[in-house]
Amino acid sequence: MDIWVVIFTLAAILLGIAGTFVPMLPGIPLIFIAIAAYGWHEGFQNVTARYLVIIAAITVLSLFVDYLSTYLGAKYFGSSKKGLIGAVLGSFIGLFLFPPLGLLIGPWVGAILGEFLEGNDWNKALRSGLGAVIGLFTGVAFKLVLSAAIFISFLIIIF
Repeated sequence: MDIWVVIFTLAAILLGIAGTFVPMLPGIPLIFIAIAAYGWHEGFQNVTARYLVIIAAITVLSLFVDYLSTYLGAKYFGSSKKGLIGAVLGSFIGLFLFPPLGLLIGPWVGAILGEFLEGNDWNKALRSGLGAVIGLFTGVAFKLVLSAAIFISFLIIIF
């Protein structure tokens, strides 16, 4: 076992874990790439194709969780259809226009604007925006659990 490859892989995985809550870091996709690269380096002896398929599925799930959690949070707090669309669009726009703060502000502003377009009052709009932000944080927590589980499974496989 080449210790430098293991150290580099573990560092990339830890950076990916940080990316689950730090905007602009790819998070779980970075973890997947690090594990796949390690598997390729070691000839897929410990990191098998089956394991990689499972990690790939978790990676895809984590990408959906990013936007689905914001949507579901706003929906749970009673957002209208336009508020829900605004929350998701606000997530995209905020991430790219004002990183990293835009990731927090974008869904909130998007949900509020969507509610205003729907003709709702301030209370309904603020409640919808709060739901979008709570959903966002719930998604971050879920991705953090996923990334920690992947990290632990990788440690078990290589040691």
